[in-house]
Amino acid sequence: MTWQISIQGIVQGVGFRPFIKNLADKLNLKGSVINSTQGVIIDVVCSKDSLLDFIEHIYKTAPVLSHITNIDYIEKEDIYYQDFSIKFSEVTQGITLVSPDIAICDDCKDEILDHKERRYLYPFTNCTNCGPRYSIIQKLPYDRHNTVMHSFPMCDNCANEYTNQSDRRFHAEPIACDICGPKVWAKVNNKIINNQLGAIKEVAYHIDNGEIVAIKGLGGYHLICDATNDNAVMRLRSLKNRQVKPFAIMVENLLSITSYIKLNKDLQMLLKSPQSPIVICNWDSQKPFSSSVNPSSNKIGIMLAYTPLHIILFQYLKTKYIIATSGNKKDEPIAKDESEAEQNLSNFTNIFLHHNRDIYTRIDDSVLSATNFGYTILRRARGFAPFPVNIDSNKRDMVFACGANLKSSMAFYRDNFAFLSQYIGDLDNIETETMYEEIYHNMQNLFNITPTIAIRDYHSQYRSSIFVENKFHDIQEVQHHVAHFMSCIAENNVLDNAIGIVLDGFGLGLDNKAWGGEVFIKQNTQVLRQYHLENYIQPGLDSATKHPVRMAISYLYSNNLLDIMHNYLINNNITTDKEISLIKLAITNKLNIIETSSAGRLFEAVGSLVLKKHSNEFEGDLAIMLENIIDHSITDKYDFFIENNQIILSRFFHQLVNDLLDNQDKATIATKFHNGIVDIFTNICILLRDEYNINNICLSGGVMQNIYSLNNLYNNLTSHGFQVYTHKRVPANDGGIALGQIYYYLKDITFSYK
Repeated sequence: MTWQISIQGIVQGVGFRPFIKNLADKLNLKGSVINSTQGVIIDVVCSKDSLLDFIEHIYKTAPVLSHITNIDYIEKEDIYYQDFSIKFSEVTQGITLVSPDIAICDDCKDEILDHKERRYLYPFTNCTNCGPRYSIIQKLPYDRHNTVMHSFPMCDNCANEYTNQSDRRFHAEPIACDICGPKVWAKVNNKIINNQLGAIKEVAYHIDNGEIVAIKGLGGYHLICDATNDNAVMRLRSLKNRQVKPFAIMVENLLSITSYIKLNKDLQMLLKSPQSPIVICNWDSQKPFSSSVNPSSNKIGIMLAYTPLHIILFQYLKTKYIIATSGNKKDEPIAKDESEAEQNLSNFTNIFLHHNRDIYTRIDDSVLSATNFGYTILRRARGFAPFPVNIDSNKRDMVFACGANLKSSMAFYRDNFAFLSQYIGDLDNIETETMYEEIYHNMQNLFNITPTIAIRDYHSQYRSSIFVENKFHDIQEVQHHVAHFMSCIAENNVLDNAIGIVLDGFGLGLDNKAWGGEVFIKQNTQVLRQYHLENYIQPGLDSATKHPVRMAISYLYSNNLLDIMHNYLINNNITTDKEISLIKLAITNKLNIIETSSAGRLFEAVGSLVLKKHSNEFEGDLAIMLENIIDHSITDKYDFFIENNQIILSRFFHQLVNDLLDNQDKATIATKFHNGIVDIFTNICILLRDEYNINNICLSGGVMQNIYSLNNLYNNLTSHGFQVYTHKRVPANDGGIALGQIYYYLKDITFSYK
């Protein structure tokens, strides 16, 4: 009989058709395989038993980069086949998943470092197991002519590899070599260097001599300097207007790291994975690079060189450690082509390493942080996007979710797949808004989705909400922190009722107050806000997020502690008499204020008081610095208590002020604060389990990127028998909001609050 097998999932751009042909030949089956916009379609002539055996082999031995979500088969009209062949792709109705960009594989790495190979030191070497995917695809099906590689006709040697089913480059769409493929060139002080290897050597020379250079990578430009050169690092900080925000380090291989710190197997696997993200690790030993990489802590973001170009660059560098930070002006998108780079990065450098393989979709590096139970994802981009989350739903709508305003991302839904975009950034300038719209159109065209319904945040003045209002008629809204909760449920496919702890910076509540320290329960399709941090006045609205001392003054004033803290605040230059008077006036007269239950504002305000700092350099800066000084040996805690479904802060602030005025050690104060937060939320979960018989806990929100709190909450809750879910595929921060918005709509969730 002739059978048609349909395979959905990430099955294009990962060597799936060659795998199917080789497997069919091994099993002596005849038929064909083809890429379509529905996935991979196989015709095979065999018995029912042989068919099932074939499918079982597919599941068990599929290419490592593939991800099968479903295999269906039907009997069809008999067709005669002489052999098993790969057919040209076709456009059909349906949806195909797209592979993320993949780091260079070991085979290609060995090849570019072997002078006997024809791709020796060729910076665009790839095969079916590695290389660019999402960043170069213009439309589906995934064939060379539908990517930016269409402008590079294959030479005879590459064409032979591409058509040879026993070659690892069989149907590797970005296949290239020095004869037919893209080229690198340098522009140094307006002098053009066209010789490919000469250009790389010249740029390496300038890095080793303390200069900053801009290099076009896989998804955009990096600004690069020698991480061991303190002057170069400080100059990059000055030019980036980045006094303390950490930089990430790129190294050639693991040996450069493990010579100094011990990495467990899980961390090593993360660093060497096909996604090759930046992984934030504790570097407690002596650092072989400038302390200015992260002036405030031992937490260092590390990534391995993940493209052939980076690998080759390291062959000519004296330094083993380089900073590779996003090539952009502050808060703007990463530059993706020559004109953008030279226009936007000219204040940083006049040394550019360009290449002529276009970047169709710009994409930044992903960032993960190690935890006691594995890792959590902080920025979802290269290596992860646009891999979807499966959400089963009876609704056949095509849906768009616009996400939030900060750490923005968007999502599209069709046929049980939610496609979350890469990290876009904060929608505070026209450049990032333009990138937002660019990605909207790219994803819509790539996945052939024409949304009829849009989901936005409850805050109507977010730039993402305004984007939706200008494009759609049918719009629904979801409260910000409910969307956080739903994103964790969706990512982990939590089918039962759950408790959601969402600790975050800001989200507009249904009572028009600023929420951010919330505990929800979900029963079936009903979500209830059960507990929250006590409301306090946030003076100056958004200005309090940039200047946490203003929130600190509000907390002190409301708890009758401002007078006894006055000299502490003034003598330590945390604030001024004028600022104190203005904040008291605003609170008394209710001018330019909002009530808030935000955990983010609380953490930052405590950071301001303990660290004696007035302002954040970047979002969450003082909260991060507060976490960085924690003493893990301390088990003492401050006291929080519950009253009328609120977590009351008054007792905590009196204890905090006593310790500050007694000149208690900063690390002790920071640790007692964090321990108290973990303790109160653990106790709340125990209360809710007793009342509602719910054992699942979802942890979400931007404050859940505080690894000490996350680790200890996870440990406490699991020790009490809870099933705890965290974020590994989408961020806990606002980068995951769009997924939660889609889930809320698809599951017909309703929300109410106390």
